[in-house]
Amino acid sequence: MMPRLVSPLKISSLTLALVWAPLVLAQEVAVPTPRAASSAPSLDVEVPDVALVDQTGREVKLWTDLVRGHTVAINFIFTRCKTICSPMTATVARVQKELGPRSNVRFISITLDVANDTPERMARFAEPFKPGPGWSFLTGEPAKVKEALVALGGYVPDKEAHRPTVLVGNAVSNTWTRVDGLGSPSAILSAIREVQAASAGPTELGPQARDAAAQDAAAAKYFTNTELVDQHGKTHRFYEDLVRGRKVLINFAFTACKGACSPITKHLTQVQEKLGGRVGKDITMITLSVDPANDTPKSLGTFTKKLGVQPGWYFLTGARENITLVLKKLGGYVDDPDAHNTTLLIGDSATGMWVKSPAMARVENIVYAVEHLNDPR
Repeated sequence: MMPRLVSPLKISSLTLALVWAPLVLAQEVAVPTPRAASSAPSLDVEVPDVALVDQTGREVKLWTDLVRGHTVAINFIFTRCKTICSPMTATVARVQKELGPRSNVRFISITLDVANDTPERMARFAEPFKPGPGWSFLTGEPAKVKEALVALGGYVPDKEAHRPTVLVGNAVSNTWTRVDGLGSPSAILSAIREVQAASAGPTELGPQARDAAAQDAAAAKYFTNTELVDQHGKTHRFYEDLVRGRKVLINFAFTACKGACSPITKHLTQVQEKLGGRVGKDITMITLSVDPANDTPKSLGTFTKKLGVQPGWYFLTGARENITLVLKKLGGYVDDPDAHNTTLLIGDSATGMWVKSPAMARVENIVYAVEHLNDPR
């Protein structure tokens, strides 16, 4: 259910004049400050992979081409709108300008009037706001546009009654919130930064040095070569044997778990299958036991065999002091195994790039995060 937003303003003659001005400033539209994005739980948003058309006439897939793997800000407009669409677009334009050209945030504006909004009209509407690269104004076939609007909470039977909503989300962490598009640009910026933070890896794992050799030395010192034992009874030095020179996926589990561990492991076997032969070569999958007192190599072996784990994925246990050290380094230590977190860490120690994802996130999204981990941001 979409959270209640501020009702559209009653527009005075002065405000109407501002609305008609292409370069209307967001602060000239006085609206109550929206509730902080962090005060509400994340929305449940499932982005459909429908084919739409952007303002250049290019066909794009909403999920695959625009949303997957990125932080996005999505709003809903139509070019013949005489009230909120221009000031809302001006607000979003200021947000994009504030973030700068190197921002990895993608902006998406979807029409509510597919019968009239051709790509050419969308381009003319957008031009006065000088949208930078990474901002798509979308139209397309009516059924596909409606599917996107419904899924994103933007559909209204009467386009004139639409709300000035900006949907902000991060497709890696699957964190979504709605913000008032007529409020201060800082509210949208704050929401963007919060959802970006939700997908960021622990700061301790970030780049430690400028050159490769120093980065490797820093990573080795942080991760340590603590010895752990896998499901086959083989001993590994954590950094040297499993992390160094590879992309890694790390999660936390235990074999006596009655809740999330089995479903998560089964889900991640699909990720392993999608990554194919790279797992065990340039990609390593690691599951750290949060219950070393009971998780022996034998019990881990039984657990992994039952759930279809393939070579290249290491389920690790060991002496309590050893596994505890590594768990604390990675933020996975808990006194009570049942309270362990279900975060998936995805990283590359050589570059210091790390992200967090729910372990049950879409298989395709996890795979994309792995494959594009070191893309420019």
